[in-house]
Amino acid sequence: MNEITRARIWFLGLVLLIVLVAHLLFFMFFMHHGSADVAQSVETEQLSREAGHEVAAQVASAAPAQEVASSQLPEKRSFWSRLFSWGKSAEKKPITPVPAAPPKPVVYRYKKPTGNPNFAKPFDYSNTIHGDLAADVVPGSSGARSGILVDLTTRKVLWEKNSRQPVPVASMVKMMTLYTTFEVLEKVPGISLETPVKISPTVLKVPRTGIIWLDPRETFPLGDLLKAVTIKSANDAATMVAEFIGNGDVNRFILAMNGNARELGMTDSKFVSPNGLKDPKEGNSLSSARDMVLLAEQLLEYPPVMKWTTTKVDYVREGDKKTVLTATNHLVNPRWPGVDGMKTGYTSDAGYCLTFTVLRDGRRMVGCVTGFKEGRDRDRFCRKLIDWGYARAAQL
Repeated sequence: MNEITRARIWFLGLVLLIVLVAHLLFFMFFMHHGSADVAQSVETEQLSREAGHEVAAQVASAAPAQEVASSQLPEKRSFWSRLFSWGKSAEKKPITPVPAAPPKPVVYRYKKPTGNPNFAKPFDYSNTIHGDLAADVVPGSSGARSGILVDLTTRKVLWEKNSRQPVPVASMVKMMTLYTTFEVLEKVPGISLETPVKISPTVLKVPRTGIIWLDPRETFPLGDLLKAVTIKSANDAATMVAEFIGNGDVNRFILAMNGNARELGMTDSKFVSPNGLKDPKEGNSLSSARDMVLLAEQLLEYPPVMKWTTTKVDYVREGDKKTVLTATNHLVNPRWPGVDGMKTGYTSDAGYCLTFTVLRDGRRMVGCVTGFKEGRDRDRFCRKLIDWGYARAAQL
């Protein structure tokens, strides 16, 4: 073997050795980093499954943080730098936490929170008087099928009688019609109290009692219809509001009423109409005195509703067709200071009912009674109950 042949063999062996070493380095490099990537991928997938809806809820708020954090991720390394640093953990730059943006204040169009720190908290029954009140203390409680009086300032229930019993509540159902409508107004900026509502033939199917004689040839601002619902307790106006807000479907609106009831914890309630009239198939809308107080507290946050509940006389239409709206709540009277709402009700099944709200010297009372045989007995008892309630609250 001459010298040239030996050189060729040596050179070929060197090339093979270099190729072998290169393959070995590649193999060790990708085995190291590949196993780490797989482990991290499995861990991420597991966390995603456990987080569930929490991860989905944070996607929107996390998006800005991702943009900022992307500049802080470990820089990508070149092929040769990765090749000659195998076996060593890549140094990562620390990720600086991105401070969460402060929540934007909620802007309401119609709602005005009461500011009561105890708003919507559970009621306190520790000092409650149950059943009928003594006749020499507050006469007339025996005439109530059910009732309750709550000091909303302290959440103390001062008196209750069958307050969790579901009973027909007649036109007090319209309180939920009002609440459901205003909740939609807060969420849908395209409609307002000034939005014109074209009266549909649906109102002609409403029994012709307790109505303002709406005509399909007419158009009213939504606010006028709600005013008629609140002050005069107009059944045809309540039906028209439900159809309009329900996008042409009264039943869709009723479903929303029951959905709102569940969200508010009104577990004794089932609504079958927007006006409180008996449905031929479903029967009466049912609720309890306690549930009506929960609903009344929510309506206290809507100044338009409270304005209407303290209005004794108003009008819809103009000129010769002007229609008078006369309040049905006779407790709204200077003789009974502080009474500022809320809704009466009567049918033969429900009897005379009333949910009332009172504010005296910064203390807010809300009560409800059902089932009286006469309206004057209901009103007389409620007046006595209010005075008694403020005296008792001062002692607790």
